[in-house]
Amino acid sequence: MAQRASKAQQGSIESLSLKFDGGLNLSEAPSNIADNELTRAYNYIYDAATGTPIVRPGTTCQTAATCDSTWPILKICNYEKSSAESWLVAVCNGNLYYLSGAGLDGWTKIGALNDVTTIPCFLTFHAKLLIADGGTNIKTWDGTTYSALADGLAATAITAIKGRVVVNSTTAGSNDLVTFSGPEDETKWNTATEGAVALRAGFGDNMRVNGFAVFGDDIIVSKKGDSEKRLYRINISDATTTNWTVSSLNENNCSVSPHTIVSAFNNVFFADTNGFKSLKGVTEYGDLQVDFSNAKMNPYFTSGTNCHEMVYIPYFSAIWFSISEHVYAFHNLIDPQGNTITAFTEMAFAQGLIKSICQVDENTVYMAGNNGYLYKVDLTDAIGTDETAPGVTATFTATLQTKEFPFFGGGILRRCEIYLKPLLSGNAYLYAGTTRSEGVLIKAITLRNKADFLYDATGYLYDATEFLHDMGKTPWYELSRNRTRGGSIQFKLTSTSGRVGVEGMKAEVALVEGD
Repeated sequence: MAQRASKAQQGSIESLSLKFDGGLNLSEAPSNIADNELTRAYNYIYDAATGTPIVRPGTTCQTAATCDSTWPILKICNYEKSSAESWLVAVCNGNLYYLSGAGLDGWTKIGALNDVTTIPCFLTFHAKLLIADGGTNIKTWDGTTYSALADGLAATAITAIKGRVVVNSTTAGSNDLVTFSGPEDETKWNTATEGAVALRAGFGDNMRVNGFAVFGDDIIVSKKGDSEKRLYRINISDATTTNWTVSSLNENNCSVSPHTIVSAFNNVFFADTNGFKSLKGVTEYGDLQVDFSNAKMNPYFTSGTNCHEMVYIPYFSAIWFSISEHVYAFHNLIDPQGNTITAFTEMAFAQGLIKSICQVDENTVYMAGNNGYLYKVDLTDAIGTDETAPGVTATFTATLQTKEFPFFGGGILRRCEIYLKPLLSGNAYLYAGTTRSEGVLIKAITLRNKADFLYDATGYLYDATEFLHDMGKTPWYELSRNRTRGGSIQFKLTSTSGRVGVEGMKAEVALVEGD
C-alpha cells in the first residue's frame, strides 16, 4: 500500500511509497482506486509467495502440427489413471485424442464424440476417464478401451462427491434432474435397485442444470434459462439419502456453462454473463450468499461476451479464465499482516484465442489454441516470447500502470525509484503520465537475467566474467530524476522484451500552487 507524507510533515513535498499487490480495478475512476491497485496489468501475473507482479512466462509450441486440420482444440484435460500412467486428452472436430509420440508432439485418436460443437465435461473416477458430451450415455476411456455406460441421461455436466458420480440430464423433461450414481460405482444408475439417487433442483422453473461445483457436503447447482438464472444447493451430509435436501441458494446468478465454475481457495468461483462471482459464508439466514466483491473485473464481461473456461492452476496458485482472446488470472494473495488481497491481471498470447488450459503435473501447464496447436507455458524463466507455430516466435509487450495520483494545485515529479526483480534480460521503459501528457519517458531500463545459485553453476569459476557478488537473486532499483508537471501523475512500466518483477516504487512530488 502507498504511504503518503502530508504537506505538514514534508513541507511542499509529497512522498509516495507504492506496492502493486492489489491487481486490476476497472470498476472506478483511475484516481479513486486504492493506491496498491492498477489501471492496467497487461501480460502480468503474481508471484503467489511474495505478491509481486511479474511479466508472464513465454510459451512454446508443443505439437508438430495442428490436431485436426484447421479445427480448434476446444478442451484439454489431464487423465491420471495411476501414478505411472497419465494422458493429456483433447477435444477436436467431434473426436477425442490423446497426446502421443516420443516427444509428446502428436495426437492419437481415441474415438468419436456426440457432435462437433458440444464441449464435453471430464471426470477421472475409479481409474477411468468419464466424458459427458451430451450423448445418450456417458463415455469412458481407461487408456485402452473406449466405451459407454448405460445411464441414459445425456449428461453435459459431471462431478463427484463422497464416492458418487454426479451428472445433469438433457433428456426430454429432465432439465431439473441431478443424478448421483450408486456408491463408488460409475456403472450403477438405477435408483430402485442400484443405490443411485435422483433429485430435482428447482422442479418446473423452466431452467436447465448447466454446471456443478463441490463445496464441502454441498453440490452447488447452476441453472440457466432464456431469461432467468439461479443457484441451488444439494446437501448430502446425512448418511440416509432420503434426508438429502435441495434448496434455492440465490436468484439471478449462475455459471454460463459447465466449464466456468470451479472450487478453489476454500470457495466456489464462477463466471456469470455479467461478472466474476463467488460464494461467501454469512451469519444471516441461508449461510451462503453470492459475493460481488470481485466486481473490479466486471467491465470486461460486456453484453454478449461469455467466458470460455475457468480453471484453477496450482502452479500459479491462481484461477485462469478466458474471455474473447484474453486470459485473466485471479489471485488470492496474503499481505504481511495476514490479510487476503484479491488481485486480477490480464494476459494476451500471440497465438490468439486460448480455448482451454490444463496443468498436468507439478511443472507442466498446457494451453489449447483455437488454431489447433497445443502450447506449453515456460516455467523455467528462460523464455520471454510466444512460439505461435513450430519455429515461429513472436515478442509480446507487458504493461503495468498505476492509479492516477491527483494533486490539488498541481505537482512536479522530482524523483522516482522503481524496485525490480530480475528474471530475463530485455528492455523496459518507465513513463509518467500527467494531465498534460499521456506519458513522458522518464527512464529507459535494461532488464537483467535472473542469476543462478553458485551451487548450480556448471562452468569453471576461472572463466566467470561477472563479480561473484552479482551472482545472486537480489532485486535492484532504477532511479530517475527527470521532472514532469501536471495536476496528476500516473506511472507506467512497459517492457518490450525480457521479463521482470516489480517489487514497488517510491516517488517524490513537489506540490505547487496552480497548474
